Amino acid sequence: MGFSYYFGGDIIFSSKRARILKAFFSTILVVFFSVMLFQSMSTGTNDPQNKEPLYSNSPVPTNQNDNIPGNEPVEEEPTFYLTNSQRYFEDLVSKGSTNILLLGTEPTGFNFDTIMVLSVDEAEKQVKIISFPRDIYIDYSDYVIDALRKAKPSYLKEKGIYRINAVPSIGDAIGYQKNTGRFGRPYVDFIADIINEVFGIYVNDFAYVRTSGFRTIVDYFGGVTVYVPVLMNYNDPYQDLSIYIEKGTQHLNGRQAEGYVRFRQGFDENGEFHNYGDIFRKQNQNRFIKAFISQHVTLKNLTKLGDIANIISSNVITSVK
Repeated sequence: MGFSYYFGGDIIFSSKRARILKAFFSTILVVFFSVMLFQSMSTGTNDPQNKEPLYSNSPVPTNQNDNIPGNEPVEEEPTFYLTNSQRYFEDLVSKGSTNILLLGTEPTGFNFDTIMVLSVDEAEKQVKIISFPRDIYIDYSDYVIDALRKAKPSYLKEKGIYRINAVPSIGDAIGYQKNTGRFGRPYVDFIADIINEVFGIYVNDFAYVRTSGFRTIVDYFGGVTVYVPVLMNYNDPYQDLSIYIEKGTQHLNGRQAEGYVRFRQGFDENGEFHNYGDIFRKQNQNRFIKAFISQHVTLKNLTKLGDIANIISSNVITSVK
């Protein structure tokens, strides 16, 4: 399906040095991956792979019991009452893994166009990033539709309400588990339970990240040197997005780095417009991540943990303690 990322030896080490760096790296990881895959930052047509069904409607044993705050059925089948027994056809995370939901809104609205899960498998020494394309269809149950009809009937006229990036907005509109949810925020509790129900991923914690945190972190470390495969030339005043980065190895500041990981289409040296697509963008994102880690995740930078924590605290809302 093309929306999972696996990180092995370069990130999860078994050495003593890695254990020292664990707290440092995981802190940065939450910030970086929360903003890496802003689907709203890709303008133009959707990629063909995102038009294929990303779920299975095969019958799955269900029950109608509501989730009870405090119960954490990590190893149990999710309850089906938010969708019409919608379930993805394969497991995306390992049993017993710790899963952090990562959210980010688009610059121009309230759609959550970064919806990702960072899954940590301690047993396999592996970190997995699962990015959910914003156009994934959610087949809501009558329970949700009726609640939405009572709370915000105008929402039912919107074309995009069945996309996954509208799930948090719907949860907020219907006041999902208000004052009783695990995370105390209807928009987070609703998307967490939808992900559990549809994809079988139990969310242990969440982090909501403002995009400014990405730029600030990069600038704090003095930028990142990375290879730029093509001229990146694109401008969109509506999104306050202006990208111009020459081809070749370049040293990028925070704003340029944000443009680098957002870029998927633009003009070449001859003024011809190209749609490079989402795979191209993901390759650049992975290239940037590896460059940042190799250049800045060092023992010397452990002394910067305090400053990094301050940057994160001003740009992140999270349940992670």
